Amino acid sequence: MMINRRFVNIVAENYKNGMYSLHRLDVSKHLFYPSAAEADAAASMKNGAAGPAAIPRLERLPPPCISFQPTPTSVSDWTSLPFFALASPRRSEGRIITCTKEGDSVVYDADSNSNQVMPSMRGYKGIQPTSIISTGNPDAEQEDLYVLHSGFHVLRFGSADLVHDFPGSRKSWHWDSLPRPPINDTVRSHTVIDGGRTICLSSFPDRFGTCCFDTVEREWWHAGYWELPFEGGVEYIPDLGLWLGFSPEKPNHLCATSDLADMEQPPEVSHVLEDLDTPRNWFPIRAKLINLGGGRFCVARVFQEVVMDTEDESEDLDLSHFYQDLDLLGHEFSSLTGVELVTSGSSGGKKLEGIRIHKSIRYIFSRDMIRWEL
Repeated sequence: MMINRRFVNIVAENYKNGMYSLHRLDVSKHLFYPSAAEADAAASMKNGAAGPAAIPRLERLPPPCISFQPTPTSVSDWTSLPFFALASPRRSEGRIITCTKEGDSVVYDADSNSNQVMPSMRGYKGIQPTSIISTGNPDAEQEDLYVLHSGFHVLRFGSADLVHDFPGSRKSWHWDSLPRPPINDTVRSHTVIDGGRTICLSSFPDRFGTCCFDTVEREWWHAGYWELPFEGGVEYIPDLGLWLGFSPEKPNHLCATSDLADMEQPPEVSHVLEDLDTPRNWFPIRAKLINLGGGRFCVARVFQEVVMDTEDESEDLDLSHFYQDLDLLGHEFSSLTGVELVTSGSSGGKKLEGIRIHKSIRYIFSRDMIRWEL
C-alpha cells in the first residue's frame, strides 16, 4: 500500500563544483491547499492566466539534507552521479539510492540521517539509466529496483541463492544480472502490470513495439508491434484500475488508460487531463510524475524558455530549431504542480472524473540545476 508522502525529494547539481545536493520540498506548503474548496477557489481567481506571472517563483531550494561529491578521475571523463532513485517508495519516502557510473552504490536515509553502503552493480552503467520499481510480492520485506542501462540489473533483498530464499534464511541486498530486453534503442515508456510482477517497456524509434519481462521467471516476451500510449514512467492506480502518465503528444498532458491488464492488443487512452497550460515559448525538456499517495501527485517538468516572434505562433511549430541560435535561449527552469485525482463512486466502483489542480511553483536554474525529482 502506498504511503501518503509529505515531501518531494529534489536532487540538484551545482554546475561549478559538480556537487549534488538533496533537498526535501514540503508538499503541504508548496504544492497543495488544505482543502479541495480552497483549490477550486484559487483556480477560479486565476481566470485562465498562464506564464511566469501566474506561477510563483521559488527563490531558493529548501536547505540540503546531504551533499554527494562524485569521485574525481584522472582523465577527461564524466564524473557525474548518473543515477538517483527511491529505494523503497512503498515503505519510505526518504530512502534514496545513488550509483556511480561504475556501479558503486549507497543508500541515504533522510529520516534517520544515515548512510548504508550497498553492494556494487559491477561494470559501466552509463549516464542516467532507466529505473523501475517492482512490487510484485506484497509480503516482501523490500521492493525490487530494476535498472536498465547498457545491461539490466535488479537490486533485491533476500538470499544470495534464489532457490534457497525461504523464511529464516540469511538475507541481504544483492545486485543480480538479468537478460537485456530485445530492443536496440531508447526506452520511450515503461510501467508494471500484474501487481508488479511484469515490467513493460516500449522502445523508440526502432519500431520494435512493446516487450514485457516476467520478474519471477526472469524472461522477456514480445507483446506486440505497438507502443504504450505514454512518455516516460507510468503509475498504476489500483483503486481505479488505471495507468496514469504523460501523453507522448505535445504538450504532454496527463493521460490514463485501463487497457494494460492483458497486453493482448494496443491500449487506448481513456482520459486526457490538462494539468498545466504553458506558453508556447516554454520548450519541454523532460517530465516526471511522482505518486504522493491518497490520489495526489506532483507533476514535475523542466522547460527551456525561448525568444519567439509573434509570427512564430503557429500551432505545430517545432521549437527544437531554436537550439541552433543560443541568443534565442532564455532561462532553463523547473515547474512543480500539485494535482489531485477527482473520482466518483464508492470503494470498488470508483471512476476517474478529472483532476484538481492545486499549487504550482517554478525554480529558475542558476548555480543549482534540478536533475532528479523523487
